[in-house]
Amino acid sequence: MREESLSFPPYPTEPSGRDETVEVRIGAFNGNRVFELTTTAARRDNPSRSRRIEERPADPRTMTGSPLFDALFAQAVDDARLNAVSSIRDGAYRHGEPIPCECFQTGEKWTYVWTRDVSYATHLGLAALDPDRAATTLLYKVSPFRDGLALPEGLPAGSLQIVQDTGSGGSWPVSTDRVSWAFGAEALLNTLHGDGRANFADTAFRALSGTIEADRLAAFDPADGLYRGEQSFLDWRDQTYAPWAIGDLTTIAKSKALSTNVCHFKALDLAAHLAAERGDQAIADRYAVWAADLRAAINRGFWVEAKGLYASITTPDSPAQPVEKFDMLGLSLAILTGVADHGRARRILSTYPHVPFGVPVYYPAQPDIFCYHNRAIWPFVTAYELQAAVEVEAVAAFDHAFDSLVRAAALNLDNVENQEWLTGRTWFDDGPCISSARQLWSVGGYLGMAMTAIFGYRPEAGGFRLVPFLSAHVRDRLGDDRAELQGLVHHGRRIAIALNLPPRAAGQGYYALREVRLNGAPISGLIDDAQLRDDNLVEVVFGDLVADDAGLSMIPVVEAVTHDDPRIFSPREPVITDLVIEDGRVRLNFEGQLPRSGRRDALLFTVLRDGVAAATDLADQIWHDPVPLHPGIRRAYRVVARFAESGNASHPSREAAIEAGAVLTIGIDSANVERRDDRIVFPELAVREAGDYRLALLYRNHSFHIQTGVTNAVKRIKVLDAEGQLVASGIVQMPHMTPVNPLRRSTALSIRLPAGRYRVEIDDFFNMSYLASNATYISPGGMSGARNEADIRALDLIRVG
Repeated sequence: MREESLSFPPYPTEPSGRDETVEVRIGAFNGNRVFELTTTAARRDNPSRSRRIEERPADPRTMTGSPLFDALFAQAVDDARLNAVSSIRDGAYRHGEPIPCECFQTGEKWTYVWTRDVSYATHLGLAALDPDRAATTLLYKVSPFRDGLALPEGLPAGSLQIVQDTGSGGSWPVSTDRVSWAFGAEALLNTLHGDGRANFADTAFRALSGTIEADRLAAFDPADGLYRGEQSFLDWRDQTYAPWAIGDLTTIAKSKALSTNVCHFKALDLAAHLAAERGDQAIADRYAVWAADLRAAINRGFWVEAKGLYASITTPDSPAQPVEKFDMLGLSLAILTGVADHGRARRILSTYPHVPFGVPVYYPAQPDIFCYHNRAIWPFVTAYELQAAVEVEAVAAFDHAFDSLVRAAALNLDNVENQEWLTGRTWFDDGPCISSARQLWSVGGYLGMAMTAIFGYRPEAGGFRLVPFLSAHVRDRLGDDRAELQGLVHHGRRIAIALNLPPRAAGQGYYALREVRLNGAPISGLIDDAQLRDDNLVEVVFGDLVADDAGLSMIPVVEAVTHDDPRIFSPREPVITDLVIEDGRVRLNFEGQLPRSGRRDALLFTVLRDGVAAATDLADQIWHDPVPLHPGIRRAYRVVARFAESGNASHPSREAAIEAGAVLTIGIDSANVERRDDRIVFPELAVREAGDYRLALLYRNHSFHIQTGVTNAVKRIKVLDAEGQLVASGIVQMPHMTPVNPLRRSTALSIRLPAGRYRVEIDDFFNMSYLASNATYISPGGMSGARNEADIRALDLIRVG
């Protein structure tokens, strides 16, 4: 019987911290390996500190000199098998009754299928493990419109929609990261073959083209070339957005997010390739140009040179500015898609702050906010960092991510959802508030670490490439002189990959690839499917160690229970207390808040005027704007706080604006306003002076809770001149709001108007309630039928320039 044990130290300031140890023993049963794992760590929601895993003959497996490495890979395969179900369920659909689907459910506690979860999980590893089931699961998140509902104007005939799940403000387009689906789809297009691939490719193009065109209308901002919408994955507003924005969903709807924009880039890039496959070069060129333009816009709009990182989000203003908040998912996706060039990619991986047992998904931490996304490690994000590190051969980041994934999977005997960021535990202090066992994207991340990164399996439509990444550290962990991945099925052929491990070497680096042999014959580049037998052995020989001395940025050791230490937290958002007009100029009064814990750091302030920095590094909490007000033109301010020593910055404050004489309001009950069914027409809009304007609707939308639902009201506005010629058109949205909120402005249509008279027409566009997939949703917009309603009380025309 082979065995191995490994101990892991505690965080230095963790109360009652101690080393935790995992042990593994390998036996046999009916000719299959059996792994017996035990841990000294307390497991969340499971009193057992042991787990038994029996390999199955048809499963892929690793054969290395490390029993623990082999056991944890078998554990990931077993977790995937446990998530493979014949029906899924969620209380919001069919009242929790089972829904037949040969799918992967999202985790032990998450028994449904969500778009982003299955997309990232498939991309990370499930596509290689079980492409057919992964495809079924991914296609569950594609939908036509309900019977009887016409395809909205501007969408391609025969197209489908990717589902944006229930979410903030009534879902899409407050959130637009449904395009993360493209990551999973791309992986499946590489692992499926034959008719299965052809059928999937057809559906994928129909889903991507319909979604891309809808998002271009509803979420694209031509002013900066970016797409609006909430962050991908970081979608619990309380965790990573400013506290004042939690109840103001139009603010989140107007902002842009790095992760979501990279997902839009991936969707455009993949759709361009699929269009070319179909022989539709005009559409391929259209999407390729949009993708190239978006890559450039992301680099303009999110890069913060002083930090060496792309910001997670922008302000909700126009022009939008990057907010100095950072997240590793968005950064990793930017690296993997090529949005970040090689130099920026390596700088990102060495600059982003790491913690001893992994990488925080979001930095700096939000003060006073409990642990879930905030102050947390999520293994799937760590797995994405690991893959990004492979992409640019960043050894320190790769090794750190490897250790983090091994530690989490070993101590918990499970591929858990998340961990508290300092201690690495699934419960410490106040969270994570939930951490499911066998979380699907954690499973995919662990599988991908072994299959894609270490063994280097990179499938393509017509074959596969072998690009293993073996660092000195991982080589040491694998033991012996040979490591094998067996039982892999590629396009119907069985593949074994054998790494002939080089001698151990001191120092930080990775081993150069010297030779690849297919069934004994040297080969390079793409291994074509036509070259494969039914059973194949691919052998790898490594060369010398290539040194890489790039390091990692590590946060300082702090008290484990701190909630606002300025070295690792951001300041609390300032509050603008007064705007005073003095001789045609504005005096701005605001208040910042120092940390409540014992550690202090002075605050400095930046004032944004109409979205642009007007003053920086202010120590005083009063500022006199030297630029006079322009009568009849809106002026708006925000303030950002920054710790002088750490440089960590707050979210911008809530906006304070002067609108005297800048807003023309036409009430819904005004004379001549026409209301027919779902259409509203304002026939007389008088513009006295040419200028830059925003059109918005004053509304209430109490269709459902602000944190979920599918009934965000989404309308199309058309502006016509006195001759009936179309001047401008666009989509505005009116997200859910709490019942205590007064009237709120919708998102706005920006437009430059000459003086004159105009007609404004408002019609329905669509929201997620229009999709057939939501016909079994039990809340408004579901079983009761599509709903795209808001109580519109007025039209606002706001002059901004």
